[in-house]
Amino acid sequence: MERALRILECFTMEKPDMFLGEIAEKSKLSKSTVHRLLATMILCGYVKQNEDNQKYSLSLKLFRLGSIVGGTMSLRSVALSFMKQLCGEISETVGLSIVDDDYRVCIEMVESAEVVRNFVKVGQRVPLYQGASSMVLLSFMPEARKRRLIEQGEKDGQLLMTAPELMDRLEQIVRLGYGTSINDRIPGAFSVSAPVFDHSGHVVASLTAAGPVQRLTDNRLQFLIEKVTQSAHQISAAMGHSGVMMETTR
Repeated sequence: MERALRILECFTMEKPDMFLGEIAEKSKLSKSTVHRLLATMILCGYVKQNEDNQKYSLSLKLFRLGSIVGGTMSLRSVALSFMKQLCGEISETVGLSIVDDDYRVCIEMVESAEVVRNFVKVGQRVPLYQGASSMVLLSFMPEARKRRLIEQGEKDGQLLMTAPELMDRLEQIVRLGYGTSINDRIPGAFSVSAPVFDHSGHVVASLTAAGPVQRLTDNRLQFLIEKVTQSAHQISAAMGHSGVMMETTR
């Protein structure tokens, strides 16, 4: 893996395509090793070879992967000011999460100033069927993927409720536009989460407020729901969302 990455890093804006010998020299690897690794990367679609001059170059697959990272960075920068404002208004920890493979990952967090507060770890991976942040993301996924993940969670014994109950919860989230979790994934904690949409109407993140249940009353829960959904709408609008959702069954 380390040697393959060294090869990829040989390509630059000034030198976007190279011969085998050039890559071997820049990577300080033998020609046989470079040739073998390039063959694998071509097979996987990360590198291509020009049939006319035999030079190697990076493929558009890497561009697409880079675009995902760029989109995530843009999302974080757009969302952060709204997250800070929300945290100041509700005095609870606010997190922003995205889908990473079959997991939910927190990519940004604004921590509450309260002594007793919920701790959110940036980079933490949680199954998509556990907690409000995850379920909001799962609820807007295509039906086939949604059912596959639920079946896998049921098989692994990791569901926090029955599969039919979870499906009902996901349908409710889509209908209401938010999800809640109380004493669910973490005993003694609650979370309120709402979807964030991009310009194309796809859900790209979930915005979540989380804290200890000791501060939660019926009136406060409603207040948090209103504030979180409002902030999620503001972030979505800043991302270019017009208010039209894409079909979840695609």
